[in-house]
Formats: sequence, structure tokens, C-alpha cells
Amino acid sequence: MNCKVVNDFHIEFENERMWEKLNWLGVPLLTSPFDVFIIQDLIFKIKPDYIIETGTGYGGSSLFYAAIMQLIGKGEVLTVDIEKRETELDSIARRIKQQRVIDIEGSSVEPKVFNYINSVTKGKNNIVILDSWHSKDHVLKEMELYHTLVPVGSYLIIEDSHVNGHPVPWKWGEGPYEAITEFLRTHTNFMIDKECERLGFTFHPNGYLKRVR
Repeated sequence: MNCKVVNDFHIEFENERMWEKLNWLGVPLLTSPFDVFIIQDLIFKIKPDYIIETGTGYGGSSLFYAAIMQLIGKGEVLTVDIEKRETELDSIARRIKQQRVIDIEGSSVEPKVFNYINSVTKGKNNIVILDSWHSKDHVLKEMELYHTLVPVGSYLIIEDSHVNGHPVPWKWGEGPYEAITEFLRTHTNFMIDKECERLGFTFHPNGYLKRVR
């Protein structure tokens, strides 16, 4: 695949804010369709008890994960954000949310928030998806906390590692990509699963971390 073509498209995708134009059941997803397709495949294969998501946004991604769980008949989403953004839901989306989504208000790195999530999900078959504030320091704090909830064979997914020139420009300095690099220096029980980047376009380069032991 031509990397220059992909990177040029990636930057244009970001410049045009196309990720704001993707909805699930009428609710903004705020992400890449390439990545949600990969994640639904992981959900189907792993069949997690819980997906732990930091960074709810408008709730489209948690609703998407919950809908896949509804189809396979298993699992719930715990999603945490510092603020709730109310969105109007139709009857289908409302039913899925009520049955499969638990909203938590607070900072993902706040002890009381993590302790609650830990009490619910410890020892369960979890997938963790980190998508809150994308500074290197914040993402590293999240990774140090939440990697403990990922069992062998499942995934710690760090979103939006494409910022800070990977390839998307970003004015905030080091971000998730740099956090991933630092984390992997001391956590050899996780490895980057490049198979999850098989579609050639991802917002999360090096961000699909599989726990291997």
C-alpha cells in the first residue's frame, strides 16, 4: 500500500473533520469507520463480559459496542467521562443503552472512578479502550491503571495515536503514540497487533495492544 497516499488521505480526513460526520443509530461516533469495523471484529471474537471505555463523548461509540454485544447476546459497556453530553435517542438506541451501557461521570484516572470499575470488572473478560484526553502523561496514567483489567488474549486499545505527526499534526505535543512507546518498554506482556491495522488506515497506529502473557 502506498504510504504517502494513505497519509495524505488521513491528513485530509482530519482537516475536513470527516470523523464528525459518522453516526451510529443517529448518535455521533467521532472516530474512523475503519477502526470501528476492526473493533467489532474483536468484540465478536473475544466476546467480552465488559468493554471499559474512557472518553464517552456523545456516546456513539459506546452505543456501537453495545449494539454488537446485543447481537452476540453478551456483555456490557462501562463508559466514563468528565461530563455527560445528553443526546436524543430513538427507541432502538434507547433500549440498547438501557440494557448494555453503564455511564460513569468523573475523570478516568480518579481513584474512586477506577476503584469502582475495578470492583465490577476485575477478573472478568474485558476489552479496554482509552479515548479520553490524548496527552502523553494522561494516556500513560490510564494505561498503568487499566492494563491490569485486560486478560491474556484480549486488548488494550489506545485511540487517536495518529496525532503529533503520526501522521496528523497536533498542537499539544506528545500524545498517545509516545505513551504507547514508553509503556511497552516496561510491559513486555503486551505486544502491538499489526493485524488490527490490516485495512491500511487507522486512527490508532500501534494502538492495538494484545496481552500475550
